Amino acid sequence: MKYTNAYFQLDIRQDGVYLHLYPPMDNGKQIVLSELTDYLDSCDIKDYDKVSLNNAINNNKKESDILISKNIIREVGEKATVRISEDKMTAIIRFYPPSKNGQFMSEKEIRSELDRFNITYGINEKIIAAYMKGRQFCRDIPIAKGKPVVQGKDAFITYHFNTNPTAAPKLLEDGSVDFHELSLFVSVKQGELLAELTPEVPGEEGFDIFGNKLAPSNVNKAVLKFGKNIKLSEDKLKIYSEVDGDVKLEGDMVFVSNTYSVPADVNPSTGDVSYNGNVVIAGSVHSGFKVEASGDIEVQGVVEGATLIAGGNIVLKRGIQGMGKGVLQAGNDIVTKFIESSNVKAGNIVNTGSSLHSNIEAGEAVIVSGRKGFVIGGSVSAGKKIEASVFGNKMNTVTELKVGVKPEVMDRFKELTQSINEKQNLMIENKQTLETLKKKMASGVKLLPNQLVMAKQAGEQLKILSEELDAESEEYMELKQEIEENKDGKIVVNQTVFPGVTLFISNRVHPIKEPLSRCQFKVKGADVVSSPI
Repeated sequence: MKYTNAYFQLDIRQDGVYLHLYPPMDNGKQIVLSELTDYLDSCDIKDYDKVSLNNAINNNKKESDILISKNIIREVGEKATVRISEDKMTAIIRFYPPSKNGQFMSEKEIRSELDRFNITYGINEKIIAAYMKGRQFCRDIPIAKGKPVVQGKDAFITYHFNTNPTAAPKLLEDGSVDFHELSLFVSVKQGELLAELTPEVPGEEGFDIFGNKLAPSNVNKAVLKFGKNIKLSEDKLKIYSEVDGDVKLEGDMVFVSNTYSVPADVNPSTGDVSYNGNVVIAGSVHSGFKVEASGDIEVQGVVEGATLIAGGNIVLKRGIQGMGKGVLQAGNDIVTKFIESSNVKAGNIVNTGSSLHSNIEAGEAVIVSGRKGFVIGGSVSAGKKIEASVFGNKMNTVTELKVGVKPEVMDRFKELTQSINEKQNLMIENKQTLETLKKKMASGVKLLPNQLVMAKQAGEQLKILSEELDAESEEYMELKQEIEENKDGKIVVNQTVFPGVTLFISNRVHPIKEPLSRCQFKVKGADVVSSPI
């Protein structure tokens, strides 16, 4: 018989039990002492000399016999051990030969050994057949293998346009800022491919060697979402623009719109402007008028004490002289040369050349660009960063700078904290009511009609409270993460900050008591600290 790994065989004679050792062949593995002693124990042979066995194994270079016991035992049949991998995907069988006059295992007996371990799936019939033709002992044989799970792939959408256009002003060599070359629009031509969907690929279930099903992870589906002026392909995997215009992505919706152009000023001759798309105004916006756009607003001239509201961005090529009643409100960015006596709010970034006696809020950052960029008076708030060359002035004009968690976020977080606590207490009360009534029923007490109504109401209330708690807990965790992420807010002073300026960073207050130059302020521990830049 051809073999590779060394193995052993019992030879039961009249004067005792001998062990016949076969040496390894063709770089096969040597016998392991612990495996041999385990086998002898299974044959109820206890009186062997372990030292002699170990010496025999170490010198196992040719076939040899060693007397291991003078106690005669019955002939031993072929044995097998089965080892199962931790992931239950592989079964390894290892055979040991019968004594010289013992019986080999039949195919039926081998299968019975697998049945004993409840192995039913992935049994390799070819390996069993090959083993019956040429037995190999003291060797790991993969007798069964499960079918691995094939994980699927999530669907995804590829957008063929710039989904995040920005309109930052150009900083010139002399330190001034050019607000003329600004473009927030992404142009699109009729018939142009906007986006395409790669569908999800479902996974394939697997099985372990015990026949248990192994389910693949769920895959995320996706659909192309879009507004007007867009055509969907027949296979529903691509979208195209039906018009020449502007394309933008808002959330997961693709929009294409034509831009509404006002050839001169917004004044009594035009009235207020409201447009479901982008608005470009060639002139100025006079005091008292209102411009609303679901997309972006661009004004070539000056905005006076007017109101501009944009779902996207606002770009003012000159600026706003608000006269205390000017309002700019944008879902994304606001870019303007100057801001004076106005209320300005952007979902993302405000980028201006100066701010005078104005209230500015930005979800991400307020950047006052240019070498002479200043903030004097009013209040400036941002989620993460405020930066300017000069804050305040020598006259100690009161100026407030606030950076960190948005006030509305903190208010909502506190509101949710209180609501969750109240709902948890209500759930405890309803559970106690139900448990009390259940105990009465279990003890044989018949509930009164009002108690039955009470039990029903408690059960319904628990269901409602549970659903509301799930929703509020999810929002609570999202806000908590946002609050944690906004602890790194900072205020950057490129030239000078004067007394009269008060800093508010992550709910910490830090008044400026003396002029400071070229520094930045951050929270460190419980304090606001400055460091050079």
